[in-house]
Amino acid sequence: MKSSSVKRLATLAMFLALAVLLNYVENLLPMIVPVPGVKLGLANTMNLIILYYYGRRDYFAIGLLRVLLMAVMFTGVVSYAFFLSLSGFLLSSLVVIGLSYIKKLSIFSLSVASAIFHGIGQICCAILLYWTNDGSSIYLFTYLPILIVSGAITGVLIAYLSYLIITRLNKTSLFRDIN
Repeated sequence: MKSSSVKRLATLAMFLALAVLLNYVENLLPMIVPVPGVKLGLANTMNLIILYYYGRRDYFAIGLLRVLLMAVMFTGVVSYAFFLSLSGFLLSSLVVIGLSYIKKLSIFSLSVASAIFHGIGQICCAILLYWTNDGSSIYLFTYLPILIVSGAITGVLIAYLSYLIITRLNKTSLFRDIN
């Protein structure tokens, strides 16, 4: 195995470990806003950094591994929490990967889109998971404006944090050669 591929694999593993750690720590913190489903999304910082340095494929793979690891370690892979998290991740990742082909979009645009579509994916999944014969689960869509507004706010915050980290990493020899 080449030295560069070992370095790449080790660095991606480090980002995965940091993403899992940030996700875990965020779950331990009290809610900033006492609204269910509203989270800062600190682990997404690692995903945005991976997208910036390594590209779409690694962005998706590491994000998926993070969701799976969190489920295996804490909620179980057949829990509602897992399916909500997975559906949010899948929709937001597909949107971000699609938007990343537009070269003029900034990390801020991608982060906000990711956060907003994560919420949309979760609402759609919740409607399916909690479907009732009378169709009343469709009213979960009324929660969407809250998730869109909070997603836009947290998306900007996470993008700014990612931007600061990328700026610092670009000054280190480890990441100077990647981009």
